[in-house]
Amino acid sequence: MLQLTFFKDNVREQQPSSHSTTSASVTSTTHSDVHEGDVAHFAQVGFDTLVESLAVQQGFQADVIRTVYKYLSSYEKTVEVIEAMREATEVHAVAEILSRTEDDDVEDDSIMDDSVKEDSVKSEEE
Repeated sequence: MLQLTFFKDNVREQQPSSHSTTSASVTSTTHSDVHEGDVAHFAQVGFDTLVESLAVQQGFQADVIRTVYKYLSSYEKTVEVIEAMREATEVHAVAEILSRTEDDDVEDDSIMDDSVKEDSVKSEEE
């Protein structure tokens, strides 16, 4: 007879006590609810979710994130490069906007926050 258990209390009774748990058994029970054949699928779904989230946060298309990731050795390095790309894009955009509005005698620097102002001053000095 098949007996299904849906409550956590019953599952806890079946697992070894915390005193006898080794790192190997912790690893094996961590993914006990995921079938081995589904691990790759869930990894891909998780990766896609992280890529979409980073794309929204940094203002790039998800394909750009994936392309950068392809050339780097980790997601962490990808985040660093994408953040640097966003910062460089903002600096370039401000410089372009200012160069196109100089003829209009616009004295409004409100489009730049302090970090962008510092970066564009450094660029002008070089």
